[in-house]
Amino acid sequence: MLRHVPRRGTSTAALAIGVLAAVAPASAATAVTISVAPVVVDSAVDAVEDTTEPVVALASGGCPGAAAQASSASPGKLRSALLCLVNRKRAAHGLGALTVDRRIQRAAGRHARDMARRGYFAHQRSGGPNLTTRLKRAGWRGSAWGETLAYGCGSTGTPRATLRNWMHSPPHKDIVLSGKYRLAGFGVTQSAPCGEGAMWVMDVGRR
Repeated sequence: MLRHVPRRGTSTAALAIGVLAAVAPASAATAVTISVAPVVVDSAVDAVEDTTEPVVALASGGCPGAAAQASSASPGKLRSALLCLVNRKRAAHGLGALTVDRRIQRAAGRHARDMARRGYFAHQRSGGPNLTTRLKRAGWRGSAWGETLAYGCGSTGTPRATLRNWMHSPPHKDIVLSGKYRLAGFGVTQSAPCGEGAMWVMDVGRR
């Protein structure tokens, strides 16, 4: 079920997610971009377990901070928790772990802070740089790249809830479980459009 995004200050828990992927053709100067509009997901999705996944992939005991909320954890702890959860999910599907690239992380962090500062939630603000430009400005070059976004308040803003909801959205799941990506960077804010929560950016790439 789809719902509108609650306005700041409301107590209703909500999560919004968005995805964007791009591949640079070998003989073209302009990247081909596939974009899916952000989707607002009913918070009840957070309580649904993905029974098609091995049990080990759902457990988060080995990822400190998996259930932490932005108001009670440092950005570093939140980023580490989400990376751990993503890599556990990838391992359960026979995929290699993503490695943090400091330049990709710089781009992701800048975008998260820009969304919080300017009050929007999108892969690109009006008149602002797109993902390709943001990565280049951060000093990264590659052959493929992608981005997933999310925000949530209350229990939907934790690393565990964020990954779970990405996994319930096919376009986001495709990026999380893509074998083409080897590198990643995470950005997180300690505020969200729905109130006290977190906005997340996961940028991924391949050299």
